[in-house]
Amino acid sequence: MSSFAEIKSIDCPEVFQSSEDNYLYANIQIENSSELIHSCQIVFRGYVRKGDVLLYEFFHEQQWLVVNSNSNETHNVSVDIWLPRFPPSMTLDNGIVIEYCVRATINPWFENQHVDRIFYVKRSLILKMPHISCYPIENRVNKCVEHGKLMHKKCDPINGHLKIEKGAYTFNEEISVSWNLKTEKSIFEHFKLKLVQIIEIRLSEPDVFMRTQKVVKVLTEKTSTSDQISIYVPDNCFISIPMSLWNVLSIRHELVLEAKLQKQKRMVQFEYPIIICSEEVAKRNMKNHPGDLSNMFSRVQDVDDDSDDDDDYDSEDDIENQQPDRQYSLDIEKLTLTNSNLTDEKKQLERAEVEVTFIINSNEPRPLNSLRLLLTGEVRVNTTWYEFVRFKAIAKSTADSLFSPGQHKHRFQLPFAETQYDVSILPPSLGDEVRYIVRASTESLRQNLFDQECEILIDRFVDTWAKEAFKPSYEEEYGSTKISMQQRCFKRGKRVIILIEGEDIREIKGTLIQEQRLRIPGYRKDDSFCLERTVIITEDEVMKSQHTHISQIPPNIPPSIEICYWNVLQIQYSYKLEIILEGGHSHTHSLPIWIGCTEDNLEVPPEVIAEREKQQMEYDEPLDELPEFEVVNTEETQMDPYWVERFNTDTYGYKEPLNDI
Repeated sequence: MSSFAEIKSIDCPEVFQSSEDNYLYANIQIENSSELIHSCQIVFRGYVRKGDVLLYEFFHEQQWLVVNSNSNETHNVSVDIWLPRFPPSMTLDNGIVIEYCVRATINPWFENQHVDRIFYVKRSLILKMPHISCYPIENRVNKCVEHGKLMHKKCDPINGHLKIEKGAYTFNEEISVSWNLKTEKSIFEHFKLKLVQIIEIRLSEPDVFMRTQKVVKVLTEKTSTSDQISIYVPDNCFISIPMSLWNVLSIRHELVLEAKLQKQKRMVQFEYPIIICSEEVAKRNMKNHPGDLSNMFSRVQDVDDDSDDDDDYDSEDDIENQQPDRQYSLDIEKLTLTNSNLTDEKKQLERAEVEVTFIINSNEPRPLNSLRLLLTGEVRVNTTWYEFVRFKAIAKSTADSLFSPGQHKHRFQLPFAETQYDVSILPPSLGDEVRYIVRASTESLRQNLFDQECEILIDRFVDTWAKEAFKPSYEEEYGSTKISMQQRCFKRGKRVIILIEGEDIREIKGTLIQEQRLRIPGYRKDDSFCLERTVIITEDEVMKSQHTHISQIPPNIPPSIEICYWNVLQIQYSYKLEIILEGGHSHTHSLPIWIGCTEDNLEVPPEVIAEREKQQMEYDEPLDELPEFEVVNTEETQMDPYWVERFNTDTYGYKEPLNDI
């Protein structure tokens, strides 16, 4: 009979539909033929790769199972998500792949002994009605062709109008475009209508938070010499996706009408954005077009989208197309973290907010166009950098809500009060390796211009009694020395207490060692960056056979961490005890310990306290008079001649200042 647990199979749907599924789920069959109870970690992953190189992860949701002894069971695991915000599974023409999988492992993640199963996510788009794209698009054309730069002396203008039946289409639907265009000098040779798909995928780069790469593809085209062209939407194209989780990608579609004029080498282009949906949008007559567009939807929103929940979209296109107003500016003065220092240590982040202080520079009240906030959790290991937290928020006001000139404040609620991030397993701030940074800007994130930023210091709360293996007393005997510990779990800020017994012990040196393991994500296997550092060293001189060694634990170190969000970090502690015997012989003990945040119920023995107080009170009696001394000259003693002074200019390089000439 085997003595280990094994994952037999992973079963999950091949495709998850954004219009139907509200969670990801899988069935994990695990066989445990041992007498031990195991745990199994299941991770639902979403990532971007190119070939076998992982560019970055944007989704890493974890679940844990308890595997009973002598069992063969099928476990069902699931995670709640909002699929209408997830990028769909796809392979781009440039070789970049957006992929999802579920991964299960019984061993620690860094051993890479896991089982994977790939699944696909399919996005759908059903426009929220009433939408402005139901009505025809009529555009008046006034375009100059081949004019002499600043002078219109050689200009050949194109005038007329162009009409598109509507602004939204679905697969295999006919798109009809008609026009009536005229020129003064040239003659139209032919026209070409193209349906163009523009995919922008975000790349991962430190300090550049919206660097994207475009993939432009002509889906279909048709040439005609008449004043009308009809093409069909291919069934293999993607729907329009203006935004996605973590800004992974966006997909836009355009109708491009190209006009070829005689004696002109370059084609004249007319571009019109359209929407590709999952369902057909009914065409409406222009006569029924409402005069007021405020009650109609104009953005690409699915029926499942909440109109007030567009923080990920942020109206990027709308703001980028706005003309700058030189008589109005918005300056961010500072960022302040508020409501984070609460009495309950477990809930320090649940009410955390960021207060943005900004100034409106204007001579009259103005609306707030965009005040953007970006929170990132970043890991930097050698040359590797990646994000494990990415939260965006935007503050805007309508034209009816104006801000007076001067200083104002606005508070953003951080996402730690919601279910988006599990605060209890977030990695703590760790120097330059793990950081949480909030940045604020008044520009589009594509501009990568942030006026202010501040770092959020996040601590981790861990139960001191979380590990059963460290609760019992512990003894270790080596040669003539014996060490005893009442327990091996301690509260940070308190003490490690070890009783040492043995003959001829002269010195004890204790070292608290911290071992860090940082995860480096990979496509098939994850790498690790391991670091060991010395926290504190305590040395004792021993003159008796029984000694209590006490070492102070610093209060500001991170606790022991075994489970962490995204498996970012693991921290283990050990206490290295070196016992030096008479004659220089030494014994070394390495003792794994657990450091937590709750009370360890461990106190220093009273007799040890009394002994230390007695040592502090002992001191030598001051002498009434100095003892007599005698200087004995030997042959090796060299005395300076009496005429050599202790201070001279040759020895000390001293020179008299020169008088001014």
